[in-house]
Amino acid sequence: MAIAMSFDQGAAMATDDLPQLAQRQGPTIVVPDVDAMRGRRLFVMKGCVTCHSVKDVGGKAAPALDAPEESSSANLLDFAARMWRGASAMQELQSIELGYRIELTGNEIGDLAAFASDPAAQSGFSIEEIPDLLKDWFIDEPYWEQGEWPETDTWQFPEMKNGQ
Repeated sequence: MAIAMSFDQGAAMATDDLPQLAQRQGPTIVVPDVDAMRGRRLFVMKGCVTCHSVKDVGGKAAPALDAPEESSSANLLDFAARMWRGASAMQELQSIELGYRIELTGNEIGDLAAFASDPAAQSGFSIEEIPDLLKDWFIDEPYWEQGEWPETDTWQFPEMKNGQ
């Protein structure tokens, strides 16, 4: 189930049938149905854990994605904006360290945002969830703090407070 909102009417509704909604209301903004536990699996499977950590599990090359203690919401647009600000550095590091660039769909970004914002989904996250091969790929050099690339001078992940 996704949430869709029409451009002109400003009304939001939950729907499984987006084509039918578009016929009725015209262009729409779609917010995917996000799943923090799916985001937890993606965090490992997509390789985000090689550079980012959660609960001190993972790489140190990029900011930790620990959820705020009392988070009650995930702001998908703020999460996407933070990723956008770090995109050039992330892509460069992925190319150098992994040999490829991680590809994510909009739904996957939503799931990752939910995981990064949900203390319950992060609870119990441990090194045992990481395949042995991937553990060897953890990057322990905190590049994001050192300004290794010129664009990192303006690349900052603001403190996440109240799920934002």
